[in-house]
Amino acid sequence: MKKIFFILVFLFFVPFAAHAQTSQTKKQAVFFYADWCPHCQKVEAYFTAQGFYDKYDIQKLNFDDPANKELLGKIFAAVGKTGGIGIPAIIIDDKMLLGDQQIVYDFQTTIDKSQGTTHEFVDGVSSGKIKSVGTDLPIYVLLFAALADAANPCALAVLILLLATVISAKGKNYALLSGLMFYLAIFLSYLLIGLGLYHAITVFNVGTYLSIGAGILAIIIAAANFKDVFWYGKYFIMEVPLSWRPKMQEIIRKATSPWSAFGIGFVVSLFLVPCASGPYVAILARLAERVDVGKTTVLLILYNLAFVSPMIIITLAMYFFDAKMKKLENMRKENLRTLHAIIGTIMLLLGIYLIYTRH
Repeated sequence: MKKIFFILVFLFFVPFAAHAQTSQTKKQAVFFYADWCPHCQKVEAYFTAQGFYDKYDIQKLNFDDPANKELLGKIFAAVGKTGGIGIPAIIIDDKMLLGDQQIVYDFQTTIDKSQGTTHEFVDGVSSGKIKSVGTDLPIYVLLFAALADAANPCALAVLILLLATVISAKGKNYALLSGLMFYLAIFLSYLLIGLGLYHAITVFNVGTYLSIGAGILAIIIAAANFKDVFWYGKYFIMEVPLSWRPKMQEIIRKATSPWSAFGIGFVVSLFLVPCASGPYVAILARLAERVDVGKTTVLLILYNLAFVSPMIIITLAMYFFDAKMKKLENMRKENLRTLHAIIGTIMLLLGIYLIYTRH
């Protein structure tokens, strides 16, 4: 009778003991999210579909809670990411996964290899060190894309026409001020366009699709520029369309003062979008892979500063070294094929990089 009793007790308690042991050995992760974040919703749907909330010990921390935001800020600071805080973010042991794509591709592999020390690490984050797992966009890639944008012949043509117009009307002192105000307008308009596109991409959660197409787009732009190296003017050109140029020139010739140059800069920027937006869109697609408004704003400012820097250099050369606009325009026309070759090479490398570094 006693044997039967012990057997029944054993059969009754063993399943509960096994369940308790299983729950204690669940792999751990900390998930920083926000209800308004479309990338977080994608991660949430993925985790639910895969049954990860049952399989793993995933602690969810709402980013809108000030304490959680401060904690994530400390984690980013430990990684050296001072440009802003991004979500969704997953902490596993001493590693951090950022963005929905990185999490979807790397989560299960990373957590299955983890040691189960995530909660202790997060609790002691102020004295810990985090390894960032992911593919941040290197600064040199962003700068190369911006310089490819700046080397576009149509942007240089607009600049030279503006300076020549103001010099003939008001002299080089006015040309210097008008040029700088013109670039300020171009800088601000492109920055606002970039932030608007970034916001739209993240709100409608299309970053994944744009990211997939970003590398392909860059390679197509490269091919189009190489076409202009060997068959310039055939079928189409990677510059402002010929039919637009008379209207654009008419607008620019009205820029005879710094303030008019500033206003016209916003209008002319719309003409430049078709021929000078390819690198910008490719970069935005990569930046929009995760919600990180602060860092993205800093990077877009840097991009647009690099974009207008050659224009500023030419303007300063006109003022301090008395560079002749007609001579510069002739140089631009004589080197059109070289400029397209430079742009094509940079865009090809950018496209390969974007495709190669995707998971």
